[in-house]
Amino acid sequence: MEPGLTNRPVLRRARVLAVSAGRAEVELLEGPLAGETVPGIFYRELGDPPIAGEEVRANTVGLEMSLGTGGVAVVLPNAAGIGAPANDNHFVKLLYTPLQFPAPAATQAEDLAGVPVVVLPLHSHLAPACCAAASLEPGCRVAFVWQEGGALPVAFSNTVRELEGADLLHSVVSAGSCFGGDVEAPNVYAGLLAAAGEPRADLVLAGIGPGVVGTANAYGHGGMAAAVALNAAAALGAEPVLAPRLSAADPRERHRGVSHHTRSVLRATLAGCRVAFPAGCDIPTEGLPDRHAYEHVEAGAAGLEGRFGVTFESMGRRYDEDPVFFDAAVAAVALALRGEPA
Repeated sequence: MEPGLTNRPVLRRARVLAVSAGRAEVELLEGPLAGETVPGIFYRELGDPPIAGEEVRANTVGLEMSLGTGGVAVVLPNAAGIGAPANDNHFVKLLYTPLQFPAPAATQAEDLAGVPVVVLPLHSHLAPACCAAASLEPGCRVAFVWQEGGALPVAFSNTVRELEGADLLHSVVSAGSCFGGDVEAPNVYAGLLAAAGEPRADLVLAGIGPGVVGTANAYGHGGMAAAVALNAAAALGAEPVLAPRLSAADPRERHRGVSHHTRSVLRATLAGCRVAFPAGCDIPTEGLPDRHAYEHVEAGAAGLEGRFGVTFESMGRRYDEDPVFFDAAVAAVALALRGEPA
């Protein structure tokens, strides 16, 4: 890593070559990648979109650090051509940063009693979870509460666009510093209640955006958002189900079997919750806190990709390369929709 990449944004001059929806193609004009044409992204919530031929500033830290999910140039916005609204709720996203913007408050349910809530450890669990809901309960209305821990902008997710286009995901609530959902919420508690508000979801999923933060430390990762969601859901009257992060193929030992992310989440989740394991999976569970209920569920993701025309992939691995990873999300949805007590 270059010394200049430490503790500050990496902003480079770039020229916009093409614009399509929320995506752009840009040529970098300075820095170690100068002269290269790279994919770019911009966010309409933050300002007017760029136009082809325009010179802009772009954050290239993901490209220069060779991050996987974050390997795009993020184009800084132009000034928005609208005025600020009247102050009626003191609700601002990205507050006290140069990009702060006002957001409307959402209608909320009183509590989560009787609402099935599934907490997902990674964004790549979202597609199998939504397909499972459609398979188990056709017409099931699914809401996703997007938490901090990965990408903040909802527009960054190709998965969300794919699921919404297939009518498998019906609303996204962006909580905390996340933004760009159908509904904005100031925190996860408010986000869960908004998802259960009007129109009421039949299933509430909670999880993070793509590109999980990771430091290889027990609690230094974006997966800890799952503990926040589990504690919040339980406090609001739900009986949340966790989809554990499982793998039989991850090359990193700390993520084989039950990932260290999930082990940390279960230690940090104070209320007892239900944890769904796919039936027949050969995953050791020794050392997990005994206040939680670990249940094996006869449900898996096999066949759902073809049935719904959706691709399941996580860190370059497809379903046939690591089925237990995706099966965990389906098992959790099946357990939550079944609604039986532990």
